[in-house]
Amino acid sequence: MKADLSFLSVVADGPDDYVIGNGERFVNVPGVAAAVIAALDGTRTLAEAQARVLAEQGVDVDVAAFVTGLEGAGLLSRPERPPNRWDRIRPHHVAWLFSRPAHAVLILLTVCAVAAAVADPGVLPSLSALVWSDSLTFTVAFAAGSWILVLVHELGHIAAARSLGVRAELSLGTRLQFLVVQTRITGIWGVPRRARYRAYLAGMRSDWFLVCAGACTLYVAEIPLVRLVMVICLSQIAWQFLFFMRTDVYYAFANASGNKNLMADAQAYLRAALKGTPAVRDRPGRSVRVYAWFLAAGRVLGLAFFALYTVPITAEVCRRSVAELPGWQPVAALTLVAAGWLLYLGLLGRRLLRSGLLRSGLLRSGTVGSGTVGLRRFVPGPLRSRLPGWRR
Repeated sequence: MKADLSFLSVVADGPDDYVIGNGERFVNVPGVAAAVIAALDGTRTLAEAQARVLAEQGVDVDVAAFVTGLEGAGLLSRPERPPNRWDRIRPHHVAWLFSRPAHAVLILLTVCAVAAAVADPGVLPSLSALVWSDSLTFTVAFAAGSWILVLVHELGHIAAARSLGVRAELSLGTRLQFLVVQTRITGIWGVPRRARYRAYLAGMRSDWFLVCAGACTLYVAEIPLVRLVMVICLSQIAWQFLFFMRTDVYYAFANASGNKNLMADAQAYLRAALKGTPAVRDRPGRSVRVYAWFLAAGRVLGLAFFALYTVPITAEVCRRSVAELPGWQPVAALTLVAAGWLLYLGLLGRRLLRSGLLRSGLLRSGTVGSGTVGLRRFVPGPLRSRLPGWRR
């Protein structure tokens, strides 16, 4: 019987390293496994594919066992995914946003913004210049502006993903104590490694465009709302560099290091180091070891910020609002605070419940996050045993 695996994408990702997938699930394999996929194009039986790989690669692969392994990994069927609103965006609709002329416009706008800041330092945003009108009006404007600009940031990811022909999905999630909007772009593994940076960095690119446009606007006219937009966008860019969480910079860094499971590997290394188990002697790559301790320090600082800043300031806002009762303004402030915390706790609880079900085996692992999670090296036993010197 002839087997056809031509629907699987095969992308070279490094020396003897390929990523294969069906658009929803992806694994990385050595070159000989990619050769097996190429041979199973619907014109050969498993035995004929095995003979071809032996002739071309000099490796006698148990192709039948390999295909069985692919089936176990859920790669032998095309994913059934209902269409979403972002599927309507075709690559040609948004590819121009990432063209050379678009890059040139952004560079020119950056130069103009720097020139405006040099000519008039007053265009640079400052916290003291932000607050206008009464505090409630500002709070509402800041909250609404933050959510709108977060959406603009994520739309940048969506546009970049769709320009590469990758499916995108938008959802809410959490990063430590932060409530976040996130874009799921699992299919990014199906495009060349260099092209992935477009999707990973598109959100910050959108933020930077608005910052530069804001600086140029303030050079001409003083508009408080523009300052607010600049501050929010700059804070969003800065937040992405907290890449002890799965931020845009984390995915770009992991892509540059070539480690597809950077966070998971770093966490495993830290657990082994803290327990003093022999696993530490396996000496993972330098990028994993360096990132592991950055991850540990970042998590500690993030939790400290939560305990020493977020919780106390929330408590103080609530205390003042209660002291101002009765009145609609303190009620509105308390409602906003409560809504934010309830949303965060609900999403956090759902994530913890899901992770518990995953560990218990009641659910299958999926791909989530602002980008995608790592891959796993996939080599069934019969293939690995015939690759002397190949290491995980």
